[in-house]
Amino acid sequence: MSIDSRIARVVGVAASVPDKQFDLMDLPIDEYTLKRTMKLTGIHKIRQAPPEMSAADYCIDAAKTLFRELSVEPGTIDGIVMLTPHPSYIYPGDSGLIQSALGIPKKCIAMDINHSCTGVIYGIFTASLLVESGQCHNVLVCCGDTASKHINSKDRALKMVVGDGGTALLVTDGGKLPMKYSFIHDGNGLKYLYTPAGGEKMPIQPGVTDVESTDAEGNVRTLEDEFMDGLEVMRFVVNEVPLQVDEVLDKQGWEKEEVEAYVFHQANEFMVKSLVRAMQLNQSKAMVNVDGYGNIGGGSILLAMCLEREHSKNWQKTVLCSFGTGMSGAVLAADFSKTHFCKVSYC
Repeated sequence: MSIDSRIARVVGVAASVPDKQFDLMDLPIDEYTLKRTMKLTGIHKIRQAPPEMSAADYCIDAAKTLFRELSVEPGTIDGIVMLTPHPSYIYPGDSGLIQSALGIPKKCIAMDINHSCTGVIYGIFTASLLVESGQCHNVLVCCGDTASKHINSKDRALKMVVGDGGTALLVTDGGKLPMKYSFIHDGNGLKYLYTPAGGEKMPIQPGVTDVESTDAEGNVRTLEDEFMDGLEVMRFVVNEVPLQVDEVLDKQGWEKEEVEAYVFHQANEFMVKSLVRAMQLNQSKAMVNVDGYGNIGGGSILLAMCLEREHSKNWQKTVLCSFGTGMSGAVLAADFSKTHFCKVSYC
């Protein structure tokens, strides 16, 4: 395959997270519950965004790092894809903010996609379509979230695992191995991981949507807060994701043992290890880089990879696997051996 082919490739990845850590032991929750949960999730500290910082702000910071380390000129970018469930404004989306902040030319495609946990893989897929169609040459993909702002402080299920941050990657042409994907989406599972109020179906109504209630596990929420049924999410992930991984391995012609790295959505340590057991993988090939950061949403995969950069992984045969809100699953098998992973930025 010639080097000037239109096969898309990811040339660089960057991540940005809040500079301050929050110790979960400082939460107003009994010590037994705190320690039991931390042992299960593997998360002892998280990073949460201050009020003035949005997902777009962290994505912009990550993109600046990416451009600097790759010596990329903003004028060469002709496509922007931003993925977040919590944009800076109701509309328009954050892609315009990113364009303006980075000095990217007006003559570019700028789009926003409302995706959370599976955001990065959807972003790579969309950017690859733009590049391989010939419409774009260099597409900046940004994925971030500040979900901690949308969680009730008394919700123990989510408060102890969710972190904030943003990521950026650059997709261009010149790849040698086509990237292979698997997607699954079950809209019937929307109610297991979503925010009930705040949209057109259930507008904010003081005295109605902001009234707190307590579930059987002692989690306190309002209809305006994010909700998660952890058992149903786990059931979806364990039942569906291994099949998706098998599908992309078959498409690439790889054996499970050949893969050098499996990068799962960093929901928590228990979830990752459960998938490793279900798929009978070598634990050393599935990184867990969630402690000290928390689950930052769709960008968690990229953050994990950037944190792993110092361990000198080859990344030639890599499987990225994300899952969550939707209920949604997305898996990508690709060669990341020539991809530059930036040092994580803290701001």
